[in-house]
Amino acid sequence: MKIIVRTLFALYLMVCIAVLCIATTDTANQTVSITFSEISEIAASGNPGLITIVAPATPGDLPADQTEATTTMAWTANVGAGTTRKITGQIDALFPGILLYTTFADPGTGGTSEGKTEFVEATTDYDFVTAIGNCNVSAIGLTFTAEVSAMVAPYTNTQQIITWTLTEDI
Repeated sequence: MKIIVRTLFALYLMVCIAVLCIATTDTANQTVSITFSEISEIAASGNPGLITIVAPATPGDLPADQTEATTTMAWTANVGAGTTRKITGQIDALFPGILLYTTFADPGTGGTSEGKTEFVEATTDYDFVTAIGNCNVSAIGLTFTAEVSAMVAPYTNTQQIITWTLTEDI
């Protein structure tokens, strides 16, 4: 009888140990950390084509406005709460007898286009897109408009540099 009890007790212990081994689970934890750095990137697709001023349709009038719209602008930005960015433009010198305007197409959720904006003075920053939040915007069209303001001596392929800057919208 002792042998049967011992045998049954041993079997009972083996079953309990087997159940405990099966029921035991093991876990491991990890903490993942991410840093999302500030991003402020801007790029133009290239230089606009040559804008050529032609004779007016009616003698005595100033030449008609000429436009060029073959380039685009792209930007990527992220900002903290309550902060926005803007795109400013600055031209290094004005064209003799010409008023130069630039218009950004509507960037949708990527900011607010200021519409047709003139470069009134050289080396002065002008706002072209404001209220830029967290966004990535690609291929927004730019239109350059040259308006003759006064007749001046002819010139050929005169170039000026426009510097676009993505900066804090203060």
